[in-house]
Amino acid sequence: MDRVDTRRSTPLHRQLATVMRGRIASGQYAVGTTIPTEQALAQSFNVSRATVRQAIKSLTTEGLLKAKAGVGTLVIRAQAPVKAATLRGLTEDLRQQGIATYARTLSAQFETATPAIRKALELVRDEQVLHLTRVRDIAGSPLALLNSYIPESVGLMPDENFSGPLYELVERSHRLHIIYGKDSIGARVPTTLERELLQITDDTPVLTIRRTAYLEFDRPIEYVEAAIRSDLYEYNITLSR
Repeated sequence: MDRVDTRRSTPLHRQLATVMRGRIASGQYAVGTTIPTEQALAQSFNVSRATVRQAIKSLTTEGLLKAKAGVGTLVIRAQAPVKAATLRGLTEDLRQQGIATYARTLSAQFETATPAIRKALELVRDEQVLHLTRVRDIAGSPLALLNSYIPESVGLMPDENFSGPLYELVERSHRLHIIYGKDSIGARVPTTLERELLQITDDTPVLTIRRTAYLEFDRPIEYVEAAIRSDLYEYNITLSR
């Protein structure tokens, strides 16, 4: 694809970023050179300058472009930096360690998303989310409380079997391919509900992970908030320089 198409559901800035990413990889926009100006790109692809700015921002975040005062926007590498970390769900991560888990679904229902979740998932107007509340168990003990929010457009239904890995269900049953995710990791004291469901004392901290997972063209597929027992789990990641 070397153009943008207003008839497609994919936002124009994502389509444009895909085209530009391809031109960078092929050398059409060579490393060390500047890309065309915002105005030139807007005219070339028949889009607004705001759309161009969003596309450039995405590619800058990926590490492909960098703005330089008085020069323009430079191509600084042909491919995004290799990330050693691999996106896996909690279940898949534990499976890699040889640990079997099972998820108990406490509730699964469609609901109206909060403004924060609506923003994270970039929902279309009036689109609801499937809200899953699950407890993930290992060796008969509760490990994590998971609140997942999936756009209604994905096609998951409340009566599906959510005991296994959610990513595998999405990819196998709904033929969608999850590409990457963005995590925010923290720690805090547990809430009353978390203490009850995870069977921990009020002085046992929980590891918190907020993740947005994405399909191709940067389409959000899931937003999840996880509260994980710190005495049973640690988050390991390998970083490249």
